[in-house]
Amino acid sequence: MTDATTEKPLRIAIMAGEPSGDRQGAALLTALRELVHPRPVEAWGIGGHCMAEAGATLRYNSEPWASIGLADTVFKLPLLLAVRAEMKRAVRRDRPDALVLIDAGAFNVPIGRAAKSEGICPVFYYFPPGSWRRGAMVRKGTRKVVAAADRIVTPFRWSETLLKSAGADARFVGHPLLDLVKPILPAGEFYEHFGLDSHRPLVALLPGSRRSEIRHILPALIGAANEMTRRIPGIQFALALASSSQRTLVEEIIEKAQASSRLPGLMTLAGGKLAHLAHEALAPPVPLLATTEGVTLDGRTLTPDMPDEAPIRERPGPAPLVICEGLTWDVMARSDLVLTKSGTATLEAMILKKPMVIVYRGSALMGIEWRLRRRSLNIAHIGLPNILADERLFAELLQDDATPEAIAALGVELLLQPGRILGLKERLTDLVRTNLGDPGGVKRAAELLLDLIQTKP
Repeated sequence: MTDATTEKPLRIAIMAGEPSGDRQGAALLTALRELVHPRPVEAWGIGGHCMAEAGATLRYNSEPWASIGLADTVFKLPLLLAVRAEMKRAVRRDRPDALVLIDAGAFNVPIGRAAKSEGICPVFYYFPPGSWRRGAMVRKGTRKVVAAADRIVTPFRWSETLLKSAGADARFVGHPLLDLVKPILPAGEFYEHFGLDSHRPLVALLPGSRRSEIRHILPALIGAANEMTRRIPGIQFALALASSSQRTLVEEIIEKAQASSRLPGLMTLAGGKLAHLAHEALAPPVPLLATTEGVTLDGRTLTPDMPDEAPIRERPGPAPLVICEGLTWDVMARSDLVLTKSGTATLEAMILKKPMVIVYRGSALMGIEWRLRRRSLNIAHIGLPNILADERLFAELLQDDATPEAIAALGVELLLQPGRILGLKERLTDLVRTNLGDPGGVKRAAELLLDLIQTKP
């Protein structure tokens, strides 16, 4: 009998073309390694920093080319077509034990169809594209997905039913985010590290992980935070940053937004240049400013021309804004309100039972595309909690409607209605229980992948 440690490695190709797929691919790979240990697992493919940290060898890093909508994608199309062709050749050449596809239908389906039709290896589709939708547009694309995979694992019950009706070997395993979405730091350590006050309201800012999203969404969120600072004394803000590579862009956008703001409740950028505080007389209580290193600054600062014995002026000071890298779920878990872009982040906030305002802004071309295609796409809601509830539980502001003033007004309204927030938390608990299944979905998906490899070599 062959010792497991001497077996040849299990070779997996994984294609994850956007940030949420990168996280799911990393979790699946980790679960698979635990399942077959001590047999080694060699993984290669397309993904981001999460898959790289999980031990996958990236042939291409997908983080720079993650896009949304036709208008955004068209500029990257030549590159994507070239990479897709190369991945088809790589699968033929390397012949892995399984090909794992994650979402990104336009990119992944042709790769899977080629591998399946040529009998190169079993094809495992994890998170089939559009699985969160239930309309006719999903049905039109279902046949293509079925033709591209030997087994499809989906995080939504209705998607399993739809795929099975089209002849697929489809399995609902429960949503993997139930296993993943949890804070890393204890609450006290989080507040202490970032110099935040656990007794003051904390608002999470989630502008997204794509650079294009950050460019278009973050200015509106910063403007909303400025307005909320003026209207709610003692408020604090935490900005969730997925990767340190985005730090420079984020700080540039915040500094520009702050420089152009005339609101009396002006926030101070945490981690930015602090010299201008010498020219401001800030009012207690402390902390009025928290840096990203967790340093708090005393708010009793005198202006340079003020004599030492002069009384301290009482005036509203800036609310703290901290930038938290790689701690998105901590930021959500400790917040009282989440101002978030649409997409997976709304589902994560739902799992953590957080009230939210959902926003999305894109380029001018994307705005035109949205106006032209909105009716044909038949999309009633873009936030996943609203989709699952089939009603507008949380406000959605898109494109020109997502102004700082509108976002702030809705955020303040929620924060000032604790009874409503409690009711929403109860509704979110019910939605998670009835729609997302039970924890353990990642392990079940890994078991189904291993079973496919063993039964369909």
